[in-house]
Amino acid sequence: MRKIWEAALIMVIPRFSSLQNDTAEKRYLELMKNPELMRQIPQKYLASFIGVTPTSLSRIRKKIH
Repeated sequence: MRKIWEAALIMVIPRFSSLQNDTAEKRYLELMKNPELMRQIPQKYLASFIGVTPTSLSRIRKKIH
C-alpha cells in the first residue's frame, strides 16, 4: 500500500507545483502538447484542470491564437 501512495504522490506533486508557480497560459500551452486530449475533453473541464474559469480560458485561447 505504501508503494501505491508513493507513486500517487510522485504524480501529484508536479501538478500542485505547476498550479502554484506557472501562469495559466503556460499550463494551457503544456496541455496543448496533447491535441487528442484537447479535442476529447469539454472546454469547461480543461479550464478547471488548469485552474481558471471557462471565460478566462477563452481569453487565454484568443490571446495565444
